[in-house]
Amino acid sequence: MKRCIKWLLGIFVFCIATTFFSPDMYAHDDEKESKRTINPDEKRTLYVAHWTHTPENCPGRSGDGAKMLSKFWEGRRTAEEKGIKVLGAYVTVTEHDYFIIFETNDYGAAVEFFLPLVPSQTGKIVPVLSMDDWLKIMPK
Repeated sequence: MKRCIKWLLGIFVFCIATTFFSPDMYAHDDEKESKRTINPDEKRTLYVAHWTHTPENCPGRSGDGAKMLSKFWEGRRTAEEKGIKVLGAYVTVTEHDYFIIFETNDYGAAVEFFLPLVPSQTGKIVPVLSMDDWLKIMPK
């Protein structure tokens, strides 16, 4: 599992590096999108959320922490109503990390979903591409 996660993170770093250090990274005027609405049938953005805490701050150490984590996870039903589809959620118990893979068109709703973790966790939400999508657009 750790090897898979490290592989995903390596791909992410490669994607970021090739995007940000590309000589033609800015859109030209004719390439910029005008104000548009997102069609629900369009493909949604895929994200990986990584949240972590210290062993001393582990929700499993107290009843209140366990309730907070349970309440957060129950909140995914509300998040689904706001357009967030959780595709997978993984915990590295001994490392105190959560990896949650989801897709949505509403980043604000994603931030709202993760707010219960903010007081005790450190996290980031990162947009990613599937390997197939990346290979379609990768410079040849």
